[in-house]
Amino acid sequence: MDFAGAGPGIDEGFGNTPRLASVITGSIQLKINMNRIHQAYPAHVSGGTKWKALTRPSTRHAIMALALWAFAAYGSSASSIAPASIGKNLVYPALQVWLEKGAHKLNLDSNGVILKGYDPVAYFTQKKAVKGSSKYQTSYKGAIYYFSSAADLATFKKSPSKYVPQYGGFCANGMANRKASDIDPSVFFVLKGKLYVCASPDAEKEFRSNEAANIKKADQNWDQEDRWFY
Repeated sequence: MDFAGAGPGIDEGFGNTPRLASVITGSIQLKINMNRIHQAYPAHVSGGTKWKALTRPSTRHAIMALALWAFAAYGSSASSIAPASIGKNLVYPALQVWLEKGAHKLNLDSNGVILKGYDPVAYFTQKKAVKGSSKYQTSYKGAIYYFSSAADLATFKKSPSKYVPQYGGFCANGMANRKASDIDPSVFFVLKGKLYVCASPDAEKEFRSNEAANIKKADQNWDQEDRWFY
C-alpha cells in the first residue's frame, strides 16, 4: 500500500507508517460501512439500542484510541506506553488533540492546567480571582490546579469536589448554549456553593439574567456532552 503524498511529516515518528495509515483508514471504512448498513436497513437499526451505542462518538473514540495504542505497542515496548499516555507519545498534533478531547471534558491549557492557573479556593475564601503558582499545585480528575498559598492547597485537598469549577472550567453561558467556550478567569460567581466561570462580563450578565433556567440548560448540555461536544 502506497502512502506517499499523504502529507508532510507522515514518515516522522513512526517506524512503520503504513500500519498507522491502515488503522486510520480502517476506522474510516468502518464508519462508512456502518452508514451503508443504516441506509439499507433503517427499520432494523435506527431504533436499536446496540446500534446507537455502537455509533456514539464516545464509542468510536474509544475504539480508535485502543487501535492506536495497539499500533504503538506493536512497534515499541508495551511496558513503555499505555492508553492513558497515548496523547503525549503521538507526534501528530491533530491526533493528539483528538485523543485528548476524547478522554477529557476539561478546559485546560497546554500544560494541563485548569482555570488558567488561578486559585480555585480563593474564589470562595477571598471572593476574588487570585493567580496561583506552580509552587503550590495538585492534580484532580485529569486537571492540574494551581494555588496562591500552601494553605489553599491544603484546603482543596480536604474536599476538592467543593472547589472545582462547573462544566470542566468552560464558560457557563457557553455551556447553556451548547458551546465549549474559553473563559476569562476574572469573570466568575459562586452560587449555592458552586463555582461558575464565564468568557466575559457580558456572558456572565446573560447567564445570570435567568440563572435557574440557564443552569438547568447548562447542566443538561454538560450531561449530554458526548452528543455534541466533539
